[in-house]
Formats: sequence, C-alpha cells, structure tokens
Amino acid sequence: MTSNIDIDPPQGLRRLDPALVPIARSLPVHGFRSDSLAAERKSIEAGETKRAAETDETGVAIEHRRIVGPLGDALRLRVYRGGGDGPLPVVLYAHGGGFVSGSLDTDHASCVELARDVGCAVVSVEYRLAPEHPCPAALDDVEAAFHDVLQHAEDLGLDRHRLAVMGRDAGAALVAGLVHRVFDANGPRIVLQILHHPMLDCDETLSRSAFPRTPGLGGAAVGRGWAHYLGHTRASARSVPSYRSNLEGLPSAFVACAEVDPCRDEAIDYATRLLRARVPTDLHVLSGTFHGFDSVAPDWEVSAGVRRLHAQVLARAFHAWSGYERSDGVGATGSDDPGSAASPRVV
Repeated sequence: MTSNIDIDPPQGLRRLDPALVPIARSLPVHGFRSDSLAAERKSIEAGETKRAAETDETGVAIEHRRIVGPLGDALRLRVYRGGGDGPLPVVLYAHGGGFVSGSLDTDHASCVELARDVGCAVVSVEYRLAPEHPCPAALDDVEAAFHDVLQHAEDLGLDRHRLAVMGRDAGAALVAGLVHRVFDANGPRIVLQILHHPMLDCDETLSRSAFPRTPGLGGAAVGRGWAHYLGHTRASARSVPSYRSNLEGLPSAFVACAEVDPCRDEAIDYATRLLRARVPTDLHVLSGTFHGFDSVAPDWEVSAGVRRLHAQVLARAFHAWSGYERSDGVGATGSDDPGSAASPRVV
C-alpha cells in the first residue's frame, strides 16, 4: 500500500536563491488530494512537532488554554507572553496549513519569537480543519478566540485596546475574514493585520497557473485546499477575502509573499486594493523565495529579516495606541485616531 504522497522533485528551483535550493529540492510537493491527505497530514505534523520541540523558548511564558468553541466543543489556544510591564498588547494568530493541516505546533517558533521580540502576548488558535469541518468552521473558531481574548483580557493580563491579528497561508485568509466580520459589526478596534504568504482567493491566478508544483505548496494544492474548505458552500465575500468589493476603513496591513509562490498574485492584488482604498499598507515580495521558506529555513538571513519586519511593524502599531483607550463598540474607523502611520484610519 502506498501513501500517495508526491515525491517527484518540485519545479521552479532555478528561480530560487542558491541558499534555498538544497532545502527546496528535498521538500515534497503536497497535493492535498483526498486520497493522499491523511498521509500528508502525518508527514507535515511530524516535521512541525520536531521543529516545535527544538524551539528556544527562553524569555517567553507559555500557557495552554481551552475555551468553549462555537459548537460547544473545546477550542485549544496557546498563549505566549514575552517580557513587559502592565497589560501586554496582544496578537491573535492563525497558523498555516492550506485549511487542511496544521496545529498549535505549526508556527510555534514564530509565535515564541514574536512574543519575545515585541514584548507582547500572542494567542494562537487551533481551529478546525477541512474537509471534515468546512467553511465557516475555521473562521468561526478564530472569531471565538478573538472574543475570548477581549472578554478575558484583564484576567489574562492583556491590553484589549492594543490587539492585532496575524495569519500565515490559510491562517491569513482567516484573520482577513475576521477583520471583515469585526469591521462590518462595528466591533472593537484591530490595530494591525499581518498577512504572511496569504491564501486570499479561491480562483485561479496567473501565479497559481505558473507554479503548479513549487516546493512545499504548489498551485494545485492551493486550489484543492480552497475546495476542501468551501465544501458545498458557494464562494462569496463571507468566505473568500478577495471577493470583498469595498476595503475602505479596514485596519492597517502588512502583506508579505514569496516570488515563487502560487499565492503571490492574490497577495499583491489584495495589498494594492487596500492601498487604493486608502488603507495604510506595507507590501513585501521576497525575491528568490518560495511559499513558506521561512518555516523550513528559519536561520537564513532573509527569514530572520522577515521576522524582524513583523516585530518592527507590530511595535510601531502598539506604540501608536499605547495608553490610548476608547469606549467599546467603536469600529476601526472611529474618529479617535492618534495619527500614526501604523494606526487604522481613513484619510
């Protein structure tokens, strides 16, 4: 019996930085086909568990938390606290995995480093996975975690007035969807959204067509990940961030994608639309890299540089809102903007 995992070498190696080629060549090309998904999950989980166990957690306190999820089941969170006095600013984090894989261990190292370098708290969510739990299960879980952070901020030592969201891969789609929900409900302020290697569009793009078998995650897998997540649900702005027509008034954004990445064009398009909607937005296209390179090559200088950028933009956003409070129920377009380039505003 075979595992059905694709072991043929990935494509696009000639476009990569030479430092990444040996790593990229060794990576499987995940297909997320129904007949291979169980084996792929097992392989992915083994690597992520190993990387999480090797993470240097010095200077970060880690707490495991269970809350009641949308269906009454337990929803697992992992809370990371870096150094700092008083209530800590907080990042709500959604891991990557193409909607069909991943756990709290997936981006454990990134969460540890972010909490330590920024001196903030990071709350990572273990949302339900497709296809067993199709849309909107994962987004509902992320939203439940968001409201839990707000409701229990004082008990957890968190500053609910300085709350950012961050996601990688499919997790970026989920936090972008959360931002839309909170904005439409005129909900609490989100000071920044970080979308890292985001999957934002279920439709075919030029980069998805050009990179069907790139290292780790190819265009075919991205399409299948969306199909597993959407299930029998018709794609709409409620489930696919790129479908939203009006982006005005959303929180400031930091968007980063790789050059050799099936999700590259949708990331660029979404960031461009944010800019045209007058949302303060940073866009970084990292040349010579592939989707998820910083997870498998964390010690490479470019990977470290990306993490420093994340820490810097978060520190700016948190500083802009430091000591600044307002009444609950005012959305991201409130008139009490302190005027920082890192703060959410309409100009």
